[in-house]
Formats: sequence, C-alpha cells, structure tokens
Amino acid sequence: MSSAMQTPSSETVPAWPWSDVPQALLEALESSLREQLHDGAVYLLIDPFLGDVEPQIDTHPRHPLPNDGTQVPAAQWPYLIELKGAQDPLLARSIEWAAHEHLCACLNGSGAYRIGGWLQPHAENGGPALARQLGALLVASDSARTGRYLRLADRRVLALLNPSQLWAEASAIDWAQQLTGIAHWIYLDTNFKLRLLHGRPGLAASKSLRLNVAHWRLVADAEAVNRSLMAWQGFRHPLPDDAMAQVLVALERARLRGLREPEDLAAYVVETLRFPAFEQFPELQGRIDRALLTQQPLADRLRALRRYWS
Repeated sequence: MSSAMQTPSSETVPAWPWSDVPQALLEALESSLREQLHDGAVYLLIDPFLGDVEPQIDTHPRHPLPNDGTQVPAAQWPYLIELKGAQDPLLARSIEWAAHEHLCACLNGSGAYRIGGWLQPHAENGGPALARQLGALLVASDSARTGRYLRLADRRVLALLNPSQLWAEASAIDWAQQLTGIAHWIYLDTNFKLRLLHGRPGLAASKSLRLNVAHWRLVADAEAVNRSLMAWQGFRHPLPDDAMAQVLVALERARLRGLREPEDLAAYVVETLRFPAFEQFPELQGRIDRALLTQQPLADRLRALRRYWS
C-alpha cells in the first residue's frame, strides 16, 4: 500500500526556481514525517553509490545491509543509520539533505541521491532484521534473472516502481506483501512530497523483489527517465501527476530519432515537453544526425537552435 502526505501549499513557498530549499517547506516536511512515525527507533537509509554523505554520520549506530551475490564494492553499498526516534535532530538534518540534493539535481539536470528514506519496522522486528530484509530486496529477480542489483536505496528507482498510474492492478508490485514487517518506508518524491509505503505486520520477509518484464524495462530506462524528470523540473514545478507517463512516451519518440545515450534522450524529451512546436521543426532529424555524427551533446545543439521552435 502506498500514499502521499500533505506538504505546504504553493502560497507558502517562493516562486520556482528556488535558490535554496524554503524553510517553510522543510518545517512542513519535518512535521508531517514526525506525525507519521510511531514510538521507537527510526532508520535512515543511505545510498553511497555516488559517494557518501558529507560529513559522514559517526554519532549513531550503523546497520550494514548484507551484500550477497553482487559485485558492488562495500563502500558503495547502502546502509541504515539508527535514529533515536522521531525527535532525533538527525531526522531534520536528513530531510534537509534529501530536499537539497533534489533541488540541486533539478537545477543541474542530474545529481546524486543519497537519502533513500526513513523506515520503521513493525514492533517485532529491529534494525538487524530490517537490514537483512532490505539487503534481500536489493537483489531482484525474475524467471530469467537472478542476483541483479536493484538500487532501491536510490529513491528515484523506488519511485519508478511505485507510480500507480503506470501499472494495471495485475502488474503492480504488491508492496504491502513484499514489505511485510516494515511499518513505514517514507521517501521524498520529485515534487518535494513525502510518499509512504506500508508493509503488513509480521516477521520481516527477507526475499528478493520479483519483477516482470515491464518492470525491468523501466529499471533499464531509469537514468534517461530520471534525467528527463530532473531537467524538466528545472523549468516546471510542480511536475504534473502524469509526468513519468509523459516522459516515457516522449522517450520512445526520441529513440525513433536514433538517440541512445541517456543525456541525449533526456535533452530531446525535455525539449519536446517544454516546446510543443519542437518536433515539427523541418530540419530536426538532420540536425540530430549531425550532432550524433560529430559527437556533439544534443543539449548543446538544441540550445543553439531553440529560436526556431520556442
């Protein structure tokens, strides 16, 4: 089961783009998150794949996630930090980190996402059991694949597999069953809103996340999709509810143009989402072919030509 939590209305924060994360937003996120959490420890999920948080957290207990069957170095493998409940000052700091890293990614078109979310197990489970459960989830499988690393600790990947508008009921992941033993998994989404996943009560279900072909296809497109969303949000906030669906449709059209690299795909996607006349430019295919031939980043080529469709 998943749901969204309330955040401040647009009237209480400055106009987009922001030079920094508004304090009113941080306070509202902190209040909303604390209201959702129950008594007991809170676990902060860190993804150091592109570098650890700075400064490193050495004031709280750390629970490494088991790393079995992957080639990911230990320094890049996710881990949990155990907070002393909802009033722990590190909770507010981690919310600020999560919001700031997303703002930087929106303004730059890419960036590292280290804050994977805030988790609480059901009463019968503790930190070690939660770490084992998450470690198992990070090694996904289907009938043809086993032991493939799935970066769910990067909350953008988790969000890719969680948007209800993309999946028919038969294809959606049963998160309540998959997360049995986890009371809350809360993460910050693309619109600076907190999203919740809830698992059923019971002992931690330490098993791989089983994905179908459609899920794997989306995971394979994760870099292009997320680059597109971040770059688009640099110009439009909040993104529409169907932003991911719009990106996926535009991504297919970009591939028909011969584009393959995530950076080029994202450049095409954002241009067509920003400017309806873009794809009607008569010389577009020739200009794309020229950029590919000369290995010029498509974003640079499109920026120089934008006067023809903007």
